[in-house]
Amino acid sequence: MTGRRRPGFVLVHGAWHDARAWGPLRNELDGRGYRSVAVDLPVEDVTVNASGYAQLVAAAAMELGSPPPVIVGHSLAGITIPLVPSLTPVSRLVYLAALIPRPREAILDVIRQEAALSAVNGIARDEHGRSYWGSAEAAIEILYHDCDSAVARLAAGRLHPQARTPHEQPCPLDGLPDLPTSYILMRDDRMIAPQWSRQAASERLGVTPIMLAGGHSPMLANARQLADTLIDLAS
Repeated sequence: MTGRRRPGFVLVHGAWHDARAWGPLRNELDGRGYRSVAVDLPVEDVTVNASGYAQLVAAAAMELGSPPPVIVGHSLAGITIPLVPSLTPVSRLVYLAALIPRPREAILDVIRQEAALSAVNGIARDEHGRSYWGSAEAAIEILYHDCDSAVARLAAGRLHPQARTPHEQPCPLDGLPDLPTSYILMRDDRMIAPQWSRQAASERLGVTPIMLAGGHSPMLANARQLADTLIDLAS
């Protein structure tokens, strides 16, 4: 990268989370001279779907400027990031322990028809149909089991209700974007089934996933390892 500006990273959180989930990873990237921006998605708003999320991600990508950034989507953000390249230039898409949509199909149908999710307990729904974790312990067991206990407790306390709307929107694409794409599979993921990730990455993205040790939230459990991987991909 000597002699030219390094690409930045746009970090897109998954269900229930907000931009704060990326804090440790952003510190790692910043310490190595890489720009990043973490997007706050309106996960509680039942009127906003994945296309609405993508507009916010695209706006953040435009703020980073040239060269086109790497877009990293964690978990549910896998349904949002493929919508971004039609809105603004992108150098690479990185699916991180993420769901992958099928064109013209809602991710809710994918989840129902395939074993995309591991057996998950502790999720309830409120009067608006939004999902939420019934206890911090349940969230930690699935999302943060390999994180430092204090980090896990803080992260669980920041979770929001997640609207169902993005799950119900059919993917508006006729095909997934034709640009450099990577999938990072977490070997010990308790949320997104690793075997599903491996097969979906191959069949839908045409890539062999990069496997890392750890659970569903590597940006909190091992930000250094994740930063190493993302920087390698950006290079």
